[in-house]
Formats: sequence, C-alpha cells, structure tokens
Amino acid sequence: MSRQFTESCRTLKKVAPSKGVPNLSKGVPSKGVPSKVIFSFMTMPIGTIIRLTRERSLKGEIGCLKNLYESVENLDEEHFKSDFREIILDPRSAAEIYCRNLKLNLNESKNSKYYACSSGNCSFVSYTETSCGRCGKPLELEVRLVSLAHEDCAVFVKPTARFMITDDFQVLPMSTMTGLSLLSKLGAMDESKIEERTVNIGKDEVLKLLNCSLASRTPFSDTFVEPPISKSNVVIHRGEYGPRSTDQRQSDMDTTTIHSKINLKLIIHKSSKRAVYAEVEENFIELLCSLLLLPIGYVFKEFPSLRFKGCMDNIYKSIQRLDDKFFQSEEMKAILVDPKLAQGLACSNKLIAIEEAINPSLSTLSSLFTTRCSVLSSKSPPKEAKISGGFMKGPSMFMVTDNLLIKPISPISGISLINRLKVPLSDVGELEVTMSEDEVLRLLVASLISGSALTNAFKSFMHKEPKQEP
Repeated sequence: MSRQFTESCRTLKKVAPSKGVPNLSKGVPSKGVPSKVIFSFMTMPIGTIIRLTRERSLKGEIGCLKNLYESVENLDEEHFKSDFREIILDPRSAAEIYCRNLKLNLNESKNSKYYACSSGNCSFVSYTETSCGRCGKPLELEVRLVSLAHEDCAVFVKPTARFMITDDFQVLPMSTMTGLSLLSKLGAMDESKIEERTVNIGKDEVLKLLNCSLASRTPFSDTFVEPPISKSNVVIHRGEYGPRSTDQRQSDMDTTTIHSKINLKLIIHKSSKRAVYAEVEENFIELLCSLLLLPIGYVFKEFPSLRFKGCMDNIYKSIQRLDDKFFQSEEMKAILVDPKLAQGLACSNKLIAIEEAINPSLSTLSSLFTTRCSVLSSKSPPKEAKISGGFMKGPSMFMVTDNLLIKPISPISGISLINRLKVPLSDVGELEVTMSEDEVLRLLVASLISGSALTNAFKSFMHKEPKQEP
C-alpha cells in the first residue's frame, strides 16, 4: 500500500539585510507543515530509522548504532533462530496501522502481514502465522489491507488543528501572539526583510527532515534552504544524558517479572580507562539487537534531559506539552508519548522495561481499511507468537568492539584488534561485568550519542582493579 503524495508546506524565510542572502533562521515558524508526519517519527523503531537514513547519514549520527545494524546484517544466518534477523533489520512499529493513513508514511515494514482467527466471532489478529491467543486454534486467514476506509481519516491530531513548527522542531499551536513573539526574538519584524515560501514535501524531503533531525538543530533550513550540513561540524556528546524520568508506569507494568542479569568480560586499556572490546555470550547480542526494535520516542520518554545532538527530542517535548484537545483521542496522544513495542517483539530478557502493544482486532482493521481475507493454504505448524526464547542460537561467543561492531570470537580476533589499536599487552586488563537494568539503559543512551558505547556505558566499572591479561 505504497502511496506517492506530496504535502504543501509554507515557510518563512528571513532575508539577511547585508547581502540579501536567503537564510531560514532558527526559530522562524513554518506554517501548514504536516505535523502528524513529524509526530510519527516518535513511533519509528530505531532499526527502521537507521535503515532509512544510513545512506544519507552524517558522521557520528545516531552514535554507533549504524555499526550495530550493519553487524547484524553481516552476521551469518546460522547464528539466528528462524527468520529473526529479518525481523531485527526491518522491525514493525506498534503504530503502523495508524501511520498507514499518513499521506507520507515512512513507518511501513516489508513484513506487514496480518493473520486472523476464523472461529466464530473471534476477532483476534496476529502479525505472525501462529495460534489464536483466545481460542488456541491455528490462525487460518491472511488479511490484506486493500485501501483506506476513509481517505480523510485523521492521524494522531484533529484535522482542524493548525501548528507552527520552528526550525529546531518545536511545535506550537497557531496563534498571532505566538507568531509575533517568534519573529520578535529573531529580529524579523520588518516585513520587507522576510519572505513566505510554499514548498512541496515528498518522501525524499521527509527522509531528509528525519535524517537532519538526528544531527542538526535546523532541519528545515538544511532541507529546504541551505546546503547539507558539513560532516566535520557534527559534535558527539559522550555519555551525557541527564537523569532518567521518574515516570514509573512501564517499570511497574509487571511486578512478577524477574529481571535477569547479563554477564560479560570487558577487555580494557588500563591507562586510558577505555574499553577495547567485550567477550560476550548470545544473550548480550540479543540485548543489542533489541535496541534496534525500540521506538525512538521511548528514549526521550526515559531520558527527558538527554543531550541529543539533533532536535528530534523537541518533537517529543512538544507533544507532551500540547493540550489534549488537539489530539484525536487520549489513546492517540499516548501512542506518541508512551510508545510501545509491536506485539511479539519482546525478548525473554526483560532488562528493558517496555511494554508490547496490544494487536489491533479484526474489527479495528475493518473500521480503518477495506480488508480482504483469504484462507491460508499452508498446513505447516504455526510459528511462535513471541520471540520468547531469544533471537540467537546458543551457546555462542562473540566479540563486541567499543563502537558496537560484532564478530564471532576467535583466538586471534582479540589480539588482532589490540595490535591494530597499538595497545601494549602490558596495559591490557580484564573486568567482569554484570549488567542490570541501569547498565542496559546507559548502554542504550551511550550507543545513541557516542561512538564509544562500551566505554561510556561501563565507566563505573573502570575504577575497579582489572585482572592482568597474560
């Protein structure tokens, strides 16, 4: 259901008085921009963002998660159970059925099939060809979404809502006073020095906005006015993420869950207190893979003070601040400010306390789309509904570098890396690390904003006396 549309966007250009060079200054409002498309960024899994933007990516963008994504791509399929590698590289969004109503939808997965129960009035729907979660019978119907039931169906916000979006992605309700305040701050009150421009936004422009929002504080300028950002100007904030949110809704979701621990060996450069690499088992690789499944909005929910080098965090903060009256419903706002995993994507290790969304029912799908059901011809046993046993086959051992490159461990791989980094063997030590929820969240943040994820995530362990390597 790929649809090629463009959206009209009105922007204000501030004209520099000296040379008359057009420059869309930070904070100049853009009027009529499709805010719901920008809001949908919050629901996108990190793996999807990397897949869509990596060919356009800037140096240091999204920390070192691009390395992680490419490592999963390059690992031999024999390390993964079933077709789980494809699920990791092209994860589904929990909000995908709503994002399908967007004229410009980046959230679509190649794996977007639905399966339904054919038993009586049962309305159970699953993303996988599994057993019914209610009656236990095999799902026998494949559901195709043919077309939208209502072409004017609004997404997230009400169709009459109008916003101004500043160059650094702050979203404000449209009003005369707000507009005057912004223009006044920019010193752009002289009408002869500003210009209004209408531009058409297609998929390429939305991808560029997404890309720039990760590494720039002026994505509108970079997309529509100025040349692309210089890669040399990108600054990486190492390990600076501020306090975690005090909102405990997700961590309280299941008090019976046992948060299992993950153990690993950290090989460090003792004098510089930096990680060289880690020797890990398959459960640590599963944890890294699960980072790619997380919606980006989850990171901003957990870490509201995160020093993100782009401005995507401003979208999240704006959605939080906006009055509920602008949204289609409380549920629609919650999808954006409290994003969840798509059903079935939770791993057996619960060190990241994020809920799975409830699958839409067949009646919900039918209310949003014209659907067509066909009986499955396959008589093969139903697949697992959840990744309950993890993504990886085991037991296996891997080497993970400081910037999250993954390789199967071998006798010479560690020595080769140590020699390449010119670390004297006498200055190499080994630390035993046990990861709890706090270390996992530090690793998540460090991988987003730093090129040295292991060093920044495990700083507190570096002060311990390491074992001397032979």
